[in-house]
Amino acid sequence: MARTIFDTAARAEMHARIQKLTPQSTARWGKMRVDQAVPHMGDQIRMALGDIPVERARGPLRFALTRYLLIHVLPWPKGRAEAPREGFTTSPQAFEADVRALRELVDRIGESAGQRAWPLNPVFGALNGKDWGVLTYRHLDHHLQQFGA
Repeated sequence: MARTIFDTAARAEMHARIQKLTPQSTARWGKMRVDQAVPHMGDQIRMALGDIPVERARGPLRFALTRYLLIHVLPWPKGRAEAPREGFTTSPQAFEADVRALRELVDRIGESAGQRAWPLNPVFGALNGKDWGVLTYRHLDHHLQQFGA
């Protein structure tokens, strides 16, 4: 079973890993710098919380089987996928402040587990809470691995 950000232990793990990031953390793959990745991870959570409005997904990833496989089952490519423009809404600021904001967002989404209505995702379209929880965990995990955390 895929891990979810709604699990208390998973959130604690994410907090510990986020704290390992430093301004000197270097990417193991991809072009993103750590100072860009921190607000990017936060923007994905902001989309899940409905803080960043998104347009309806139009590509093939919005179909149920494809969406399920990509969110819950298949490994994610390293350095090949392009994030939607909404994933780069927040510009990097002071690194420590960006890390603090990300940690607050992790807690905020963790407290939203029982939310009944979830916003659209710009890549996958309509997602339920379970999908958003797994997607958020996997997205954080992907980028934290990217920077060795």
